[in-house]
Amino acid sequence: MDFHRIKSILQTEHTLQDDEWKGAVLFLCNEEDVILIKRSDKMPTHGGQMAFVGGHKHMDETNPWEVAQREFEEETSIDRSHLEFLGYLPVVMTARLRPIVPVMTKIDLSTSEFLAAAKSNGEWNDILAYPWKELLKEERWEFAWRNGFTRSPVMFHTIRAGTFSSPYGSEHPRLLWGATASMIWDFLRLYFK
Repeated sequence: MDFHRIKSILQTEHTLQDDEWKGAVLFLCNEEDVILIKRSDKMPTHGGQMAFVGGHKHMDETNPWEVAQREFEEETSIDRSHLEFLGYLPVVMTARLRPIVPVMTKIDLSTSEFLAAAKSNGEWNDILAYPWKELLKEERWEFAWRNGFTRSPVMFHTIRAGTFSSPYGSEHPRLLWGATASMIWDFLRLYFK
């Protein structure tokens, strides 16, 4: 991916009011891969789903970048100094109607270094690096309609066995869907217009 182009299409200033967002996620990537976690089945929300590292803001946190950095350190045990802020993507509403801000960030570690260093705090039981080249295959993307307060598309992307790197193995496929898939799809639409 062209990181100069990425920086040019993202919003770099946080302009949301306090009540317009509840948390942030870290859209973490390097030149080759996007980093995803598989949330622990024991989590009270979104258990077993593919997701980005992230969570709810604390009372003293005033911008999504702060939240994303704290959550990164808590959930991976890796220091935030390895992160390069790229910008903000549009707010995404979760299934529970919580506005979450995706913060796009480049990590300065290689994929293998990152996967070897990442340690779970119990919120996830798998972490994987999924190549950009796989995400760019439009035929792997599908959508269905969600009928709730509004009618909206729900994006799906099958992560095929053997197409990703994980310290826990890659012989089983994963399903990327919901808010995380929407964030990635939104980014790809912006990037490719």
